[in-house]
Amino acid sequence: MSKTIALRTVVESILNGLVTPAPTEQTPNPVPSEKVYYQQAEKGAQKYIVFSLDEILREDERTTLELEINVMDYGTDTEPAETLADTIQATFDKKVVINNDIGVYFYEDRRNNVTEEDRLIIRRRLTFTTHLYER
Repeated sequence: MSKTIALRTVVESILNGLVTPAPTEQTPNPVPSEKVYYQQAEKGAQKYIVFSLDEILREDERTTLELEINVMDYGTDTEPAETLADTIQATFDKKVVINNDIGVYFYEDRRNNVTEEDRLIIRRRLTFTTHLYER
């Protein structure tokens, strides 16, 4: 598996774990409250997370990337988007993942409120500096 695909898989898995409710007896296969997409959401989605990875620097065995995560919602209540953004920040800041393919370290960078033309779109942009090592 390429290091980029391995990193995408790690990020997607973490984000899906944050938005998918845990199974219970009443709902053994719960439906995610938000969907997670890489680079672009499907047309018509209203509540979702989009992430992308941009390479910044490659030196020796380490690749530095910027992980950008956009939390998107639609409506007038900003609390769900803010709460999810808080959770994502807390989960990724200083997180270390080591598996058979890669070692990756995440560090919180920025959080921005993004104003969209459609005033009902709620968007929070989070960025993390990511250090990736191929194993």
